[in-house]
Amino acid sequence: MANLGIPRTRPILAEIPARMGFQPQQRVDTPLMVNGRNALDPRLIDNSAANIPDSYLSPRMSPEEAVIQQRGRRRVPIIWSPEKFFHLSPNKTPTKSLTAMTLRSSPRKRSLMQELSEASTSAVESYASPSTKRSPSTKNSPSAKKMRFDEGSINRNKYDVPLETLLKGLSHDQLISIITGSVRGNPRLEEAIRCDLPIPDITPLEEQLSYLKKNISKSLPATRLVSKTDSPAYARAATHLVSFKKMLIDHSQTLHTSKHWDALLDYVMMAWTYARATPIWDNPPHNAVRRHCFKILAYHASSALKHGQTGLGQERLNKFQQQMKAMTSDCEDINDCTALIRSLLDKVSTV
Repeated sequence: MANLGIPRTRPILAEIPARMGFQPQQRVDTPLMVNGRNALDPRLIDNSAANIPDSYLSPRMSPEEAVIQQRGRRRVPIIWSPEKFFHLSPNKTPTKSLTAMTLRSSPRKRSLMQELSEASTSAVESYASPSTKRSPSTKNSPSAKKMRFDEGSINRNKYDVPLETLLKGLSHDQLISIITGSVRGNPRLEEAIRCDLPIPDITPLEEQLSYLKKNISKSLPATRLVSKTDSPAYARAATHLVSFKKMLIDHSQTLHTSKHWDALLDYVMMAWTYARATPIWDNPPHNAVRRHCFKILAYHASSALKHGQTGLGQERLNKFQQQMKAMTSDCEDINDCTALIRSLLDKVSTV
């Protein structure tokens, strides 16, 4: 009863006073360590990767691996700009920018390439003449054209080579320009050349027609068991027939343009025999090339008689009149020359 002021009860977990003979044990917050880690760390429960030792999470790099990474490391990074990429067409692969990437090469190779480029540039500049160097302002001007070198023949001053030999190497147009240049301003020389002009030689023209006619014959079947005038045979010879017709037209047109009427009439009589020697095909439409050749020759024969007149000579006119009888069976257009040749023969006989 004497201790009425002292409470008989104490709160839960209240410390027992030291005066009652109990010494409270000091709490030592020493965590449980496992492999250098706190076993009661809450992150061990939440994160499974925390259970892995640090040596596995961040292994130490070996010296060999460090050397390899330093050796393959780029000095200048590659810059890729997405802005340039989206400006291009969506179907086109963007080209790589050479300025953004430095090509790796050895110093010795770079110095060698630089020396070669400088040597080539200096050589071109040394051989370039001052007249060929043009300023940018004269680049598009009419006078800034490619230089033309009018070189003469090396045989101009060599008189040991005959002139006839040199003329054989010139083209037809070159010979014409030489003669016209020499005659210009010299009427006497022109008159002398006109008096010595011969009749054009049609022997080379005949050789060409003969060669094409042989090609037509060679293209036909060689066996006797197959027809040489049917459609399959024509298909094999069609190309050679077209070449023959083209050559005949070119020859006669050249003589007609040059106004050599006597040579043109001689060519008509010669070419008519070769055109007649071409095959007559079983299918009438296949004979169109043959008929066309006869019509072309008949037209040029009429032109030669109209323009040549009595200058053709009585002998040539008589020869043509004799051949006209056989020509009529090949092409009826030749009958237009009958009246002309009769009148010309009458004029020649009266002279």
